Amino acid sequence: MHRSAEIDTSLQERRDILALIGRVRHEGLSIHEMEEIGRKFQKAGRRALRPLVRELWRENSGDLISKYAYILDFFETESWLDQLIQIALKRRDLGADGKAALQIILEGYGVDLTAPVFQRVFGASGGSPLQRVTQGALQLGEDGIVTFLDEFLGCPAEIQQVVIRELAEGGDPRAARMLEAMLWHEDRSMVLAALAALGGMRDPMAAAVLSLYLTEGKPENFPVAERSLRRLRFLGIAEPPPAPLLPFHAGYATPPDGDGYRSLMIARWVGEGRLAALYLQVHERRGLLAAWGGGSLTEEQFDAELDAFGAQDDLHRVTPEHVIDLLRDALYHSGDLCYLPADFYLRRSMFAGVDLTPLPYRPAFPPQPRLSYRQGEEIVLTLFADPFFAGWFIEGERVCSYAGELRQGGDHDEILSRFCTELITPHLELIRERLLASADLMRRCGREHSLVSQVVALAQSLEDYRLPHHLHPFLRGFALESMEIAGQSLDGADSGSLMAAERG
Repeated sequence: MHRSAEIDTSLQERRDILALIGRVRHEGLSIHEMEEIGRKFQKAGRRALRPLVRELWRENSGDLISKYAYILDFFETESWLDQLIQIALKRRDLGADGKAALQIILEGYGVDLTAPVFQRVFGASGGSPLQRVTQGALQLGEDGIVTFLDEFLGCPAEIQQVVIRELAEGGDPRAARMLEAMLWHEDRSMVLAALAALGGMRDPMAAAVLSLYLTEGKPENFPVAERSLRRLRFLGIAEPPPAPLLPFHAGYATPPDGDGYRSLMIARWVGEGRLAALYLQVHERRGLLAAWGGGSLTEEQFDAELDAFGAQDDLHRVTPEHVIDLLRDALYHSGDLCYLPADFYLRRSMFAGVDLTPLPYRPAFPPQPRLSYRQGEEIVLTLFADPFFAGWFIEGERVCSYAGELRQGGDHDEILSRFCTELITPHLELIRERLLASADLMRRCGREHSLVSQVVALAQSLEDYRLPHHLHPFLRGFALESMEIAGQSLDGADSGSLMAAERG
């Protein structure tokens, strides 16, 4: 009689757990990625808990301690909280950021850090480590606030609540600026906590922020804002008069590139000779991805910023109202993002009096006469030499692979057919929308009416094109342009225009 042999899978499981810990150490992990890792740890069960806690006993980085604690939250608290307390009490090698991270975590889970045993670790003078971190950020001005917000937005909700309480209790009036940025977050619990915290600050700036929110914020949160404002009035904190709504100074936008990205810039007067400015990077389907701004620039400083951004982007002057339309479109497509860029939250007040309700933007054009193939070819050669289409190419490993095949003498039409089937056909509707967005910007910038009409005609020709897509003049040109640029990147040389070679 044979005994069934059990397969020992423990070694592979340990390797998998160590690999997950290695992933946690990577920089730039998104919240979605952290949650995915946390669920895998949770699925592995208690055997995954020990190596995770062991890493906490050895780790000095405050950022990594926070990440490990985020993963621990996927386990029952009683299975690891005592260990975390022991780490805080017994480790003597932790720096300020490591101690601050541990304090934030422990406070978030309700541990009373006022007990004498913890005072010996964290110290009783000069405020808590967290207070010192927030004070340090506030002392660095807007740059410090943005850096702090970037870190804060990626923290677990429990830690965020502790940070908000610390900001209110820290006694620095500049904390109202940081709390104001949190009022525009999508998480209602964060907004309500920030509104309540503002009611605990004895400062006119807090009253001004609450008053502005009652005109610009979400009505469902008004009761908490009104209660905080009443509390400040009871304490004798007077509301400063509302700032006048000054006009916008200028707006700028780039055409969309071949992957659907574009940049926006907008400036508004905020006082005598002072401008608030915001530079944004957006995507046609992913929404608002990045932002950089300044709250009080002179006109000369703004022009210098504009020149700097213009050196990397082909920014075109448009009306501020159009930039706002494009921003609302980006906000409409930002639903899958956990949070928006910190600088956008911080500069949100520059849009006071402006409706920023998310809304898709779709430019409208009348039907254009159908183009012949020869007309399409001629227009395409013109477009890919036009500055408005300088960014119209696709990037990626697959593009380089196709470019390599073409340079090695592969069948021209067969390669184009496969390229279009794989990389262009699945995105045909987006390409059509990009063409219309480019035509819209060209129209707003005063380009020739005939050229704008030709771009619109190309876009409209994609709606019912029944032949293989590599035979469409624009799609063919788009593919060739992408492979030409990819080919140049392979060896740093100009291999000559593939579209020109086709015509030759």
